[in-house]
Amino acid sequence: MPTTFVFAPLALGWVLAGIMIGLFLGRLIWGGRARRLAGATDSVANAAATAAARTQADAAQRELAASQVAMRPLADEIDRLKRDLAKAKRPVQAPLPGIVALAPMFQMAPMAALEPMTANPAAPNIRRLKGVGDKFAAALDTLGLGSIDRLARLTPDEATDADTRLGAFNGRVARDRLVEQAALIDEGRMTEYEARFGKLG
Repeated sequence: MPTTFVFAPLALGWVLAGIMIGLFLGRLIWGGRARRLAGATDSVANAAATAAARTQADAAQRELAASQVAMRPLADEIDRLKRDLAKAKRPVQAPLPGIVALAPMFQMAPMAALEPMTANPAAPNIRRLKGVGDKFAAALDTLGLGSIDRLARLTPDEATDADTRLGAFNGRVARDRLVEQAALIDEGRMTEYEARFGKLG
């Protein structure tokens, strides 16, 4: 006996609705997984890029430190040559006639050694350092740090202590690298100073 099929539109509608719901749920599930996988891949790529950038920055920092060490002898030699040139440019005063002949008559005993001065009057004013204005200089002066040579001799602990006692200028000694600036000036390494910080103010 042959089988007969009866077309039922309602059953077909349910079948189509089930297929649509299945496709929708499948897209939600697989799409969410794909997004999570893509996010994980992006995170790994970002971490790798950050690590590469950090490695490059460390290498650049090492190169900078090495170049500063290599530059120091050259800067010292340039400063020595500048001092020699300045001495050579000073005018030579010829002795007055007759003074050479009278010189033996006025032989003097050698002078006793003078006491060293506590402050170098030729040293640059502290306000010429990069980042130091009148108010900051006054704040430094209240801590006994109103001179280049005193700043140059600060230990790291003393510099940190000074930074905590500067009121509105807290942290400026380290941030403006004042000890480094003062040390270069105090040692007469002006070429190196200008290479690192620019012209002295």
